[in-house]
Amino acid sequence: MSIVDDFIENLVERNVIQLNGTLNVSLVDGGVKVKGTLLSAVSDQKKNKTILNVNIPVDADVKIGQVVIPLPNIK
Repeated sequence: MSIVDDFIENLVERNVIQLNGTLNVSLVDGGVKVKGTLLSAVSDQKKNKTILNVNIPVDADVKIGQVVIPLPNIK
């Protein structure tokens, strides 16, 4: 195996990702707005240690384009 394969295998098999937080989703004109905070931690199960703690602020606006629904001809 290559070094990259060993690294990816150890990363996937030994580590756990924990994700906590809150997201607020609201409908706005033309789309949705998402706000909140996510707390993420990556832990090594073999050594029983936390490798990484991340606090992720989320503030996103998702716009949805015009939706056209074609209707069949009614005779």
